[in-house]
Amino acid sequence: MTSIVASAPGKLVLLGEYAVLEGAPALALAVDRRARATLAPATDDAWEIVSPTFGVEARLRMDGAGAAWSDAAPDALAWVATLLGQFHPGAHLPPCRVELDSDAFHVEHAGKPAKLGLGSSAALAVALLGALHAIAQKPAPTLDECVRTHRAIQHGHGSGIDIAASFSGGLLRYQLDGNATRSVPARLPEGLRWRCVYSGRPASTRAMLATVAGWRERDPAAFAHCMHELATISSRGIDALAANDAAAFLSCLHDYATSLARFGEAAGADIASREHRAIAAIAADCGCVYKSCGAGGGDIGVTFAVEDTRLRDFSARALRAGFPVIGLEADPTGLEVVSNV
Repeated sequence: MTSIVASAPGKLVLLGEYAVLEGAPALALAVDRRARATLAPATDDAWEIVSPTFGVEARLRMDGAGAAWSDAAPDALAWVATLLGQFHPGAHLPPCRVELDSDAFHVEHAGKPAKLGLGSSAALAVALLGALHAIAQKPAPTLDECVRTHRAIQHGHGSGIDIAASFSGGLLRYQLDGNATRSVPARLPEGLRWRCVYSGRPASTRAMLATVAGWRERDPAAFAHCMHELATISSRGIDALAANDAAAFLSCLHDYATSLARFGEAAGADIASREHRAIAAIAADCGCVYKSCGAGGGDIGVTFAVEDTRLRDFSARALRAGFPVIGLEADPTGLEVVSNV
C-alpha cells in the first residue's frame, strides 16, 4: 500500500459568526496554517492513531459495527472513531497508521504553546477524510460529505463554515440552506490589508454556543432581533465585496463587531472580552478596523486597513501591549492529497 499525505488549511471567520447558524450568509478566509493526516500501512490488524502535536497515540479496530478503541480513547483523538465509523460502510479500508499533525495551529505565548482558534479540528477532519478516500480508491470527498461527517463528530452541531474553508481554500461566501450548504468563492476589495492578532487568552466555542443557546430559550424575541441585525450587516458586507468597495466593507466589519458585542452582552456571553476591547482601541487609534473571529471571548481577531503604514503602526503597538501578531496569509488551496509510493 502506498502512503498518503493529505492536508487542509485553517480559517478565519470574517463576517457572520453566530448568525450563520440561523441561515445568514457568512464570510470565511482559509489561511496558510495547514493540518496534515499521513496514512501508512499498519504493522498488524489494528489501526494506530498518533498525534505528535498532543503527544498521544491509541489503537482501534474496524468491524461491521464500525470503529472501536482497544482501550480508552485519548480526548484529543476520540473524534477519529466517529469519522472512521461514518466512512467505513461499503469501503475497503486496510488497517493504517494514522498520524495527525496540527502543530501549525499553535503559537508560543508566555513561554508555552497556545492553540489558535483557526479551526484545527475541522482541518484535520477534512484532511483525514481526503486521505481515507485515497486509500479506499474512491473519488475525493464532497463538501457536503465533509460537513455531514464533522457534524456527526460534533453530535449534530455546527454550521460547517470552518469545514468549507478547509475544503475549498481561499475566501468564500458560505450559507446554510436547510440541510444543504452553499459555498461561493469571493475576493477582498483591492488594496485591503489585514493582520491576525492573538488576544493571549484561549476561548471555548462550545461554552459560548451553550450560553447563547440558553439565552435563545429564555428570550427568543430578543435573540431573533439581534440575529436579524447580525445577518443584515453580514449581508451588507458581502455585497460590499461584490462591489469591490473597501470603505463599505470596513464599515460593515466595524458594525458587525459592535453588534456582536451587544449580542454577547444580551446573551450573558463575554464575546467582546477585555482583551478584544483593548486590541480594538489600539486599532481605532491607528485608523484600522478590528473584530474578533469566531466565537469570541478571547483567542484571535483580525485587523483591516487600506494603508500598510497604519497596519505596521497597529502591529507594533499591539506587540508592545502584549498581543502577538500572527504571521498569516490567505491560502488559496483547500484539501490537497498526495500519494507516496
